[in-house]
Amino acid sequence: MINFNRVSKSYGKDSKALRDVSFDVEAGEMLFLTGHSGAGKTTILRLLMLMQGVSYGQIRVKGDNISQLSKRKIPHYRRNIGMIFQDHRLLENKTVLENIALSLQLRGYSDSISFKKARAALTQVGIGEKAKFFPQELSSGQQQRVGIARAFVAQPEIILADEPTGNLDPDLSLELMQIFEGLNKQGMTIIIASHDLFLIKRLQKRVLVLEKGELIDDFSPQKSLYTP
Repeated sequence: MINFNRVSKSYGKDSKALRDVSFDVEAGEMLFLTGHSGAGKTTILRLLMLMQGVSYGQIRVKGDNISQLSKRKIPHYRRNIGMIFQDHRLLENKTVLENIALSLQLRGYSDSISFKKARAALTQVGIGEKAKFFPQELSSGQQQRVGIARAFVAQPEIILADEPTGNLDPDLSLELMQIFEGLNKQGMTIIIASHDLFLIKRLQKRVLVLEKGELIDDFSPQKSLYTP
């Protein structure tokens, strides 16, 4: 489904965020990107979302070279991807339910269907009773659940998550990862950037290890976990 072929990303002449990175992700796979801060994890996600462009190489999604998409086609491409950020990025002047429903309304769904699906998504992440609350009235963990619900409510094929448990304690982090596992079982392809090696080890999923912009390891659970 996703193919990185010798992808590099530079910020100026002497700053490379990615260096000649190649890997494939199968449809329906769940995997982690890990490595030190600044290793290139977030850059990979931003390139997939077309928030940035590659400096060299190709990224193909479902066979299409996404760097060649016209500006007119980018919004349609992004509709098939749900993005989850560490800092939530919820609209504080809208309720939790409205934040989730908006994702569907922007895709052309009617208000009635948008709110119905938003309520179901909120229940799926375990905080259905918080529908009428505003983001600032929720804990950080609850806000992240809202962010996850917003990402999957439109049933995208791909979910990208950038350090979704970065500010949470281990128990809450594991609960959120169990939500991701449930979405993966529904057929969604999930890529999670995380530096939490203990959590990654518990999930027993494929891991791509980055160091200074280079992919230095790609291993499955039966191998010993990389330690920086």
